[in-house]
Amino acid sequence: MNKPYAWIALAIVAAGITIVVLADIFGTIGTARGDQIVSLVAAMALLVFVGGGALGAYQGRGTMFLQHVAIWLGLIAVFVLLYNYRHALGFSFD
Repeated sequence: MNKPYAWIALAIVAAGITIVVLADIFGTIGTARGDQIVSLVAAMALLVFVGGGALGAYQGRGTMFLQHVAIWLGLIAVFVLLYNYRHALGFSFD
């Protein structure tokens, strides 16, 4: 079975490595430091690799995929809000 998403993820990592090497030679890229670029490239490659598997698993069931994405985004939003307002809500664990 051909897995094009794995090759796309590897291409993103290779492009990222090239960008980091060029940034090291010629200075920073904009205001991004080398470690920020590396983190961004790793996150993009992971997103392509995992996202490709998710798209393959939900092939033909786009509505269910969107429902699951909405549920996960809602849960993440709730946790972010709880974390941001933890002091106001009395959940301070510091």
